Amino acid sequence: MFEQISSIHSEILDEVLETRRSVKAFSGVAPSKKDIELIIRAGLRTPFAGKPAREKKDFRRIFVIPTDSEVMKRIEVLLIRALANIQGDTKEIDVPQNVKTFARNAPYLIIAAERKGFPVTYMADNSISISYCMFGMWLKATTLKIGFKLVSAFIHAKMGCNEEFCQLVGLPCGEYALDACVIGYPHEDYKLPLVSYPEYESNVFWL
Repeated sequence: MFEQISSIHSEILDEVLETRRSVKAFSGVAPSKKDIELIIRAGLRTPFAGKPAREKKDFRRIFVIPTDSEVMKRIEVLLIRALANIQGDTKEIDVPQNVKTFARNAPYLIIAAERKGFPVTYMADNSISISYCMFGMWLKATTLKIGFKLVSAFIHAKMGCNEEFCQLVGLPCGEYALDACVIGYPHEDYKLPLVSYPEYESNVFWL
C-alpha cells in the first residue's frame, strides 16, 4: 500500500509542517493559475465524510475570487454586515470600494464549501472534514512558497446561511458548511513569527 513512500518523504513532510505559518502581509503579486490549481487539487484530495458525499459529485466545492474583482467587493460588504449583525450593530455600514478589509493585500480569496449531513459534525456551521481541506491547501501552498491565511470570519458570520451570499456564489442556502482563506506571496518585509509548539516530552502521555 505504501511501497512508493520512503523515509525521504517523511523527512520532507516534517520540514513542511515546521515551516508552515499564517502569513499576515502579502506582496500583492498573484501566484500563477497553475500553482493555484495545485493548491486546490491538494484540498480536494483530503478526507471527507462518506455519507454526505455518497453518489454526489457536488459535495465539495471551491470558489476562487480575485480580490480586485467586483465579486470580492460584494462579498466583503456582505461579510462585514453579517458580522455587524452578530455583534448587534444594525446601523448601515459604509464599506469603501477600495478597501480589502480581511484580504490584507492578498491577490486571491479561496472559499471551500462542503455539503452538510450526517455525521453530526456536518450539522454545525463548520464541519471537521472541511478543515482537512483547508489544511491540505495550506501545506501545498507552503511547498510552493505561497503564503496562506485562514479567514475564519466566514464561519463566525454563518455565510453558508446568508441568502445574498449564497445566491452570489451559486450555492443552495443552508446546505453547505464554509471555510475560507487568502493566498499570495508573502511581502518581502514580512517576517514569519516564531512559534513554540507543544513539547513532546511534557505533553504526550502513553497510557
